[in-house]
Amino acid sequence: MAKKTVFSCEACGHETFKWMGKCPKCGGWDTIKEFRIEKEELSQQEKPIFVSEEDLPEERIILGINEMDRVLGGGITCGSSILLGGDPGIGKTTLCFEIASKMVELGFDALYVSGEESLRQLSSRKKRLHLKGSFPILATNHVEDILRAVSDKHYKFAVIDSIQSTYNSRLPMLPGSVSQIKDVSTRLIMEMKRSETAHVFIGHVTKEGAIAGPKILEHMVDTVLYFEGDKTLPYRMLRAIKNRYGPIDEVGIFQMRTEGLVSVENPSEFFVADRGDISSGSTLFPYVTGSRPIVLEVQAITPKTTFSMPKRLSLGYDINRLFILIAVLEKVLEKPFFDRDIYINVTGGMKVADPAIDLAVAGSILSSYNDMNIGKDTALFGEIGLTGEIRKVINMEARLKECERLGIKRVLCPRGAERIPGVETIPLKTIRDLHKQLVEKNDA
Repeated sequence: MAKKTVFSCEACGHETFKWMGKCPKCGGWDTIKEFRIEKEELSQQEKPIFVSEEDLPEERIILGINEMDRVLGGGITCGSSILLGGDPGIGKTTLCFEIASKMVELGFDALYVSGEESLRQLSSRKKRLHLKGSFPILATNHVEDILRAVSDKHYKFAVIDSIQSTYNSRLPMLPGSVSQIKDVSTRLIMEMKRSETAHVFIGHVTKEGAIAGPKILEHMVDTVLYFEGDKTLPYRMLRAIKNRYGPIDEVGIFQMRTEGLVSVENPSEFFVADRGDISSGSTLFPYVTGSRPIVLEVQAITPKTTFSMPKRLSLGYDINRLFILIAVLEKVLEKPFFDRDIYINVTGGMKVADPAIDLAVAGSILSSYNDMNIGKDTALFGEIGLTGEIRKVINMEARLKECERLGIKRVLCPRGAERIPGVETIPLKTIRDLHKQLVEKNDA
């Protein structure tokens, strides 16, 4: 067994063979530390073999938590590695507790490893959630203790809370440093994949909202999930941004209650439940995320301003697209917006990157600008080009079917959409057609 001395930066993980006062990669001062690594010689060389679906079938476990099963692509895959990130207090531990309890109810062994909370805190949490399945809890930060527990008993599911608090005592770096996260995550993933133990790494997030630590951590795991939502609101959104076993950009909706997280079976009705008698500036938009259509409400207000620079603010809609959309409306419709502040909000805290929302945003702006009520039974979707044309978008049929299911009678959309019984589809070519439809409905 050979030993090697390496100098590594605690901030960015940059390695060098000599000590430096300043890291040449990240520019940090006094962040390079010396440590010794032991390199083992390869004892056995693996050889390529032919495999087929019959030899290694994909095994999934359906948890019974509908929104979690949807995001994972139909259940949790045996031996899969999942990285779960989210703001503090958003409900990551609660969700993992419920998953571990479901695994025990299904007859599988589950292990929960906590490096941040004591056994007393975790016990009180289990009592509050009224979980049916009981699972063992290991309170430790040492990766050696976790590996020993996993090797002593074959667990089908394990949770590491959190990966940033777990460390290898042989390395001189502090827990949470780049080198520590690389080392412990590599060792845990290799061991648990060898024993086909599905596992979840709970990860801290930075102030920018990204998972803390090296980006290689997201490349090593099979699935990356983000738990989003305002902690002051009763719902949470679980979003998949990477999934080797299912679709990406899938969203699961949960509602936070005293007994824990509960799946929201009908998210469209959930997001528009408080939409009663509406006024001007409100439109409905059928949004497709992953394989699921969700109807959202887009709101806009355009008050007059006395300042020379009007304010533009957008929540849930890209602010740069808003600038472009306002310029197109001014150019094509010859409407002045230089004396108007414009505020856009996608209700429910959803962040929509789908260009099909352009038509709904334009409709809400024109509705507020002209003080016109579009109506609560009208939806809009379509992409707007720089010359004012309305372009086709994907999943138009799924959007129309979701509108029909919610009882929406009228949909303004691009040309070429299929007709759905019970829904009046009004094809639009340009935003001039949109303005004409809004004016005619308001006059009627």
